[in-house]
Amino acid sequence: MIKKILFLSFLFIFLLKINAQDGASTCDAAEPMCSDSRGVKIFDNVVNIPDSGPIGCLSNTPNPAWFFIRVQNSGNLNFQIIQATDFDTAGNATGGRIDVDFVAWGPFATPDSNCTSLARTCVNSAGVTIDCQTNTTPGFSNFYTDNLDGTNIVDCSFDPSPIENFTINNAQAGEFYVLLITNFDNLPGRIKLEQTNFGIAGAGVTDCSIVTGELGPDQAQCNGTPITLDGTPTRGTATAFEWQIDTGSGFTTIPGENAATLTINDDRSGIYKVIITDDTGNTAEDEIQITYLPVPIANNITNIDFCDSDSDGLHSFDLQNDINPQILGTQSASQFEVVYFSDIGDANSNNTANALPNPYTNPSPNSNQTIYARIHNNGNPDVCFDVTSFMLNVSSLPIPTQPVDYEACDDTANGGDTDGFFNNFILSSKDNEILGSLSAAQYNVTYHTSLSGAQTDNTTDRIDKNAAYRNTTTNEQTIYVRVENRANTDCFTVSEPGTSFLPFELVVNPLPVLTNPNVLIEQCENDGDLAATINLTQAQINISNNHTNETFKYYPTQPDAIADSAEITDPVNYSANNNDTVWVRTISDKGCFRISQLDITINFAADIVYDKEFTACDDFLDADGNDTSNNDDTDGITVFDLSNAETEIKDLFAPAIRNDLNILFFENETDRDIVTNQITDIRNYRNTNIPANTQQTVFVKIVNRNNNNCTGLSKLFIRTLPLPNFDVTSPQILCLNNLSSIEAENPDGNYNYEWTRNGDPTVIGNNQTLDLTRGGSYQVTAINTTTLCRRSKTIIVNESIIASVNQNDVTIVDDSQNNSITIDNSSTNLGIGDYEFALQDETNQIVIDFQDSPKFENLQGGIYTILIRDKNNCGVAQLDVSVLEFPDFFTPNNDGVNDLWNVRGTNSFFYPKSNISIFDRFGKLITSLQIDGEGWNGLYNGRNLPSNDYWFNIELTDRNGKTFTRRGHFSLLRK
Repeated sequence: MIKKILFLSFLFIFLLKINAQDGASTCDAAEPMCSDSRGVKIFDNVVNIPDSGPIGCLSNTPNPAWFFIRVQNSGNLNFQIIQATDFDTAGNATGGRIDVDFVAWGPFATPDSNCTSLARTCVNSAGVTIDCQTNTTPGFSNFYTDNLDGTNIVDCSFDPSPIENFTINNAQAGEFYVLLITNFDNLPGRIKLEQTNFGIAGAGVTDCSIVTGELGPDQAQCNGTPITLDGTPTRGTATAFEWQIDTGSGFTTIPGENAATLTINDDRSGIYKVIITDDTGNTAEDEIQITYLPVPIANNITNIDFCDSDSDGLHSFDLQNDINPQILGTQSASQFEVVYFSDIGDANSNNTANALPNPYTNPSPNSNQTIYARIHNNGNPDVCFDVTSFMLNVSSLPIPTQPVDYEACDDTANGGDTDGFFNNFILSSKDNEILGSLSAAQYNVTYHTSLSGAQTDNTTDRIDKNAAYRNTTTNEQTIYVRVENRANTDCFTVSEPGTSFLPFELVVNPLPVLTNPNVLIEQCENDGDLAATINLTQAQINISNNHTNETFKYYPTQPDAIADSAEITDPVNYSANNNDTVWVRTISDKGCFRISQLDITINFAADIVYDKEFTACDDFLDADGNDTSNNDDTDGITVFDLSNAETEIKDLFAPAIRNDLNILFFENETDRDIVTNQITDIRNYRNTNIPANTQQTVFVKIVNRNNNNCTGLSKLFIRTLPLPNFDVTSPQILCLNNLSSIEAENPDGNYNYEWTRNGDPTVIGNNQTLDLTRGGSYQVTAINTTTLCRRSKTIIVNESIIASVNQNDVTIVDDSQNNSITIDNSSTNLGIGDYEFALQDETNQIVIDFQDSPKFENLQGGIYTILIRDKNNCGVAQLDVSVLEFPDFFTPNNDGVNDLWNVRGTNSFFYPKSNISIFDRFGKLITSLQIDGEGWNGLYNGRNLPSNDYWFNIELTDRNGKTFTRRGHFSLLRK
């Protein structure tokens, strides 16, 4: 609504009520204020109202206009206040600019009773009154937003400008704020309040519902809806009413309308205005925008029956693109909006919080749901609308399981059991197999004789699946399957060649073809009681020529065979008497069968004398003939060749029947009777089950190859010959410096021998012993001179040798703090042996015992013998070495210890030439020593020299002519 005061002289209470939106001159009468749908509100300013004194940052407050603001949506509120002579329709200031100032307080819980709590001054954190700052003062732009004022003032400005800005940060919905705007210049004009962050993310929104007038808020209604406007004031006495309308060309008076109410029933949109005159002649006016909107029509649409191809029962529907055009029809999509709901109440109330999203997915698999479509005018969606509904039905496309062919055996009905027809196919028995995990309550299965019939519907060329059905073509007929969703019969899958779901076949399988429905089996027995254990399976060769591809069941009576009852569970070991009869089911690989009779004849047959013994040498393999850790050449198990027995036994029969005989071999008599566990490979028979360290029997049965009937019984014998027994010692060492021999030890018989080396088959010896000249892998084979059985064993001979050492192999460090001897033992320098080392002194005492290390350390001077011993007992090599040492002192007191001074580690063998001289400290020659002599005893001309230091000069020449010179001194100590 739009309010204007036409005459201001002597206003009464009614007119103040109408002028409320333009602000009150006192706080207690503060009027509601908000920004409109554009964030803008323009109203008349106030003039000629006395100054009410300083408030906040305002030093005076002339022409005050008081308002209160209610927050509708939480957020920041940024406002700009402009005061000017007027504003054009676009909100731009026109005419002169007028200084405007303001103060704002808050927040408050209610719009009333806040005036006494409005701060008039500012205080600091200590509670001391301070100046309130203008928000445009440099450095104080955040004075109020940071609450440096210490009060409930939220913003304030006294800037000499027609434009002011103020901010309410983090305003919360439901809060109230008080706003005072002043007209410092006392010039008439208008004030524009604009929310500058209106519509921006995070911005708050003011509540315009608190601003109403006599005609109420602007209205929008559907065409055909009468609207009654009532201009009656709540106070005062109105004497006249004038109604005007502006449809875009300015206001014109509506003829004949001078009552307090105006009823609009001609769908005419525009700005309606009432001008009211009171009993004093003053007038006021109120305006209201009335907008008539076209009535939307929700066109009916057909239900949506959707077949979901991925079979999860869910689908995403684009209702806006797919359904909107049907609902709109010829109506404009820019003028009308379509919104979808799942609840009629939400559709009627336009509860957009519950509107269906687009695209929309049905809420549960395979659901049937009513969708409500609401169409309304974009200009006023809550007034003009229409609702229609449709069903959204989602059905899953069935994914059946591929059925196997339906197979049956030929029957005797209607043409005999060889005509390729079966008269009792019940197709419904395939339903569960085809449906698999699909629900029978949700899906229906039908069977058809043609692909086109299955594709057409569920009745064309359909076979009654619950009735017995006879195939229409011999042996095989193709059946086409249709699986359809019961809720949506257009949602179906058909078995079709070239797809993952194929037709299946009705297959009529033939019955087995019997060679003879009445056969005879003859069995031999050798004790005369005409009773025996019989292998009934031996008769199968006579029952059917296809017996290797068929199975057989045996029964004591014909009714049992027909009923498949009382089956003989062990037909291989069937106890029978002569002239017994059993009945046989011959069953094809397709499960089809025929029944035949089997007669049993048991005859006495004496053994056919053969009784030959077959022998073979034991082998070094395990019982199964494999080379494993369980190898054993004394277990009596080996391989026999019994093939000669087959020919020799046949030769015992008349030539006319020999070719009809099969000679069968068995390890025991029971197996022979029932013809089971036959020895099949008689050329390579391994007697695993009957070790023959002593003679064992092999049982023989002679049968007629044409009918498996017994022709005779016999036996033969097997015996395993032991291998030569002897010992060997391995490994052995061959000392190349002391050759030896090897031998086959402890033989327990008379054997011949063959020796070979390193896998070379050339025989290098034929005696029990073999002289060696080199190492290697030697194999000795002992051969029994009677049985010719052979046993081989291997002797590993490793070479070694005594060490070969000379002075060049030895490094000596002497005349040092750590005298040492090192022998070079690298790269078989000493020989191929494995050596250890010891050190012996001049008295033949071991000073360092044998060790793996070829180095001796911390030695005294002297003559040493190096001992190098081969660990394989090929001998000890020796080498004498000299380690020089010049003693630092000696004590010639005749105690037998260190009584003489001499150079240690020397003799004429190592140093053929020598010159050893001793001097006193004045350079006087005291004595000269012989290298092989005892040394100096401390005497000079027969008398003891005193304790003192003495000097030596030594020159030694070794056997290689190399000369060593050494000068030094030592101490003579007397105690």
